[in-house]
Amino acid sequence: MDNSIVLVCAADDNYSMPLAATTRSVVASMRNPQNLSLYIVDGGISKVNKERIIQNLKSEQVKVTWIKAHRSQFKNMQISSTVTIAAYYRLLIPAILPTNIEKAIYIDSDVIVRSDIEVLWQQDIKDNYLLAVQDMGAPLVSSPRGLVNYQELGIPADCKYLNSGVLVLNLKKWRQDNTSLEVIKYLNDYKQYVRWFDQDGLNAILAGKWGELDARWNQMPYLFRFGSWQESPFSEEEYNNLLNHPYIIHYSTREKPWNDNCNHPQKELFYEYLDNSIWSNWCIEQAAKRRQQKQMAVFQNIYGSFKKQVKSLIKVSSY
Repeated sequence: MDNSIVLVCAADDNYSMPLAATTRSVVASMRNPQNLSLYIVDGGISKVNKERIIQNLKSEQVKVTWIKAHRSQFKNMQISSTVTIAAYYRLLIPAILPTNIEKAIYIDSDVIVRSDIEVLWQQDIKDNYLLAVQDMGAPLVSSPRGLVNYQELGIPADCKYLNSGVLVLNLKKWRQDNTSLEVIKYLNDYKQYVRWFDQDGLNAILAGKWGELDARWNQMPYLFRFGSWQESPFSEEEYNNLLNHPYIIHYSTREKPWNDNCNHPQKELFYEYLDNSIWSNWCIEQAAKRRQQKQMAVFQNIYGSFKKQVKSLIKVSSY
């Protein structure tokens, strides 16, 4: 029987460098990395960046399996400047992983792992659909940043709201109950209420059906808004442990370590897991992509204005 630790990540080409840092931090923190089976849901990662990710792992012991993502189910989903369609791919994990795998850890590509995920893997999932950390920015579904329509859904106001950046998934239970389809249906049916992408869907469908992890498995930037433990929802010991000894650091806001506007106190830690010789051209390539996108946007605006003018002239000449 295969006792491998199953880890799933998902990214498109824009997140290839962050994914490399994330996966390297996982391997660097493991006592027995040969026990890791890494599945990467590929949302369009280029061949050269795939090679960079593998090189950056610096481990021949880790088995990496690339899984091509099917974007069609999410073509109308909400995205943002920092959240792409790849964020929704975690919902496909029960369907795209081999059926003999009944459990998996999922982590976002904007995290740095500081502790052995074998400890996370050994957490008892019991009869829960998943294990997660309560969101620090929206601790309850009724929080200002929680579920807009929790009352309409019949969810109690004191129900905890999870953060989807670090999950331990009960794949067997998800498959039995078609949970992925339920979440996707919710995201489509209640589109007008969705603010936090797949995370809102998970909280709406799995309210009260998930188990809580130690907050150290998902330290979020909201923690740094508290001036002291007395201002936080944590005990003094919990606060100090979370602040000084997190197991996973999650750069969950719009400010990412690889962007100039990031003020995260642990920003530099992100770069400890990147080989500069491998990723030296990545920033140049990304800058070129952004310039191209801006130029295309300008061209489309000009073309749109030109079409309007032509239509106006045709309309006038027809009189």
